[in-house]
Amino acid sequence: MNQNAYLIESLAPLVFRSGKPFGSVASAQDATFPLPSATAGLIRAITIEQNVGVYVDFKENLQNADYQKLLSIRSQGPFLVRFDPEKINNYTILVPKPANALYFEDKNDKKTYLIRLAPQAFDDELCGSDLPGGLLPVRMQKNLKGKPQSGVAYWTLDHFLAWQQGAELTFEQIEKYGLKALPIDIRTHVKIDDKTLSSEDGKLFQTASLDLNHTIYSDQVQKTGLKWQTERYGFVVFTEEILKQDIATLGGERRLSYFKPLNSKSILQQIPLDLLKQINQSNQFSLSLLTPAIFAQGYLPAWINAQTFKGKLPNSEVEVKLSSVAIDRWLAVSGWDSIMWKPKATRKAVSAGSVYWFELLSPMDQNTLEKLWGHALSDHAQDQNDGFGVTLIGA
Repeated sequence: MNQNAYLIESLAPLVFRSGKPFGSVASAQDATFPLPSATAGLIRAITIEQNVGVYVDFKENLQNADYQKLLSIRSQGPFLVRFDPEKINNYTILVPKPANALYFEDKNDKKTYLIRLAPQAFDDELCGSDLPGGLLPVRMQKNLKGKPQSGVAYWTLDHFLAWQQGAELTFEQIEKYGLKALPIDIRTHVKIDDKTLSSEDGKLFQTASLDLNHTIYSDQVQKTGLKWQTERYGFVVFTEEILKQDIATLGGERRLSYFKPLNSKSILQQIPLDLLKQINQSNQFSLSLLTPAIFAQGYLPAWINAQTFKGKLPNSEVEVKLSSVAIDRWLAVSGWDSIMWKPKATRKAVSAGSVYWFELLSPMDQNTLEKLWGHALSDHAQDQNDGFGVTLIGA
């Protein structure tokens, strides 16, 4: 996929609602990270406007062939980025924390450590679990007495890549370059009477949105001497489409954003030279999700048998067996059907950062590795076009 990169630089806090019923009182949990389908729809809308004309005029003449052509436009994203508005091509991609990493405070020295989680059988034969199909439990690879801690929610892509290739990182490294949480902006709105142009009594509601603008250095929040960071946050999306700079509306409330072309061509760097050799030597590999994935069997891809946990990798003859899984809570995925003109049915997605471990039953080849690296592996072709399930492979 020859990808072109585009930066979405918000001009106002962006509204992305969760799947919960709409209420009058908003909280920080109501502002969610945008799904891949949000930027996929944005790319298609901009494509129509720049190449055909006004979207509303075109929609009335939208034939099935035209509609299918639009749906075939592929994209990957959105990915959170930290960038300097004066040098937008020098940006840092941040991705959700991998599920095989744990922040753990040692009871003895009160320090927080970054602990790797990996499949490992129980040491005691009398211990067991109700995991299906003999899946291995995911266990801490370093024994400490203490308890898990909260920490950075978004890692730099470089740290994510290094961690999944086996590098040892420290909690301090992740904390220095990562992001704990995106700032949330909560606004109160009123309903205005068209005749009197005044607010209607009791007609109040709130929206929670992601504030991606410049922030103040946390160690300088004082009455005087406040200092604003030169960098701010935005989103980057990758697609085959060639688009011009524009003004776009991403999310609810029609909040505006700049849409700017970038020089980058791909989210992931080249496949490590010795990765294929390492995978075949160990007869095992891990598959990590950079974006949420949608599978027909819940957390299981369609190419894995639900009874034997064996199967063939997509578009290949390489046989594998699922060994273990580390996943967080599922995500609700819905949207708007522009043909039926009604909300789409809600589906469950496996969250970004989830990790699957496989055992090789036949050798991996370079062609199959290239089909997995940086590609969307959701079961349905349309979900792949929308960018659900972009993967990273580790030995």
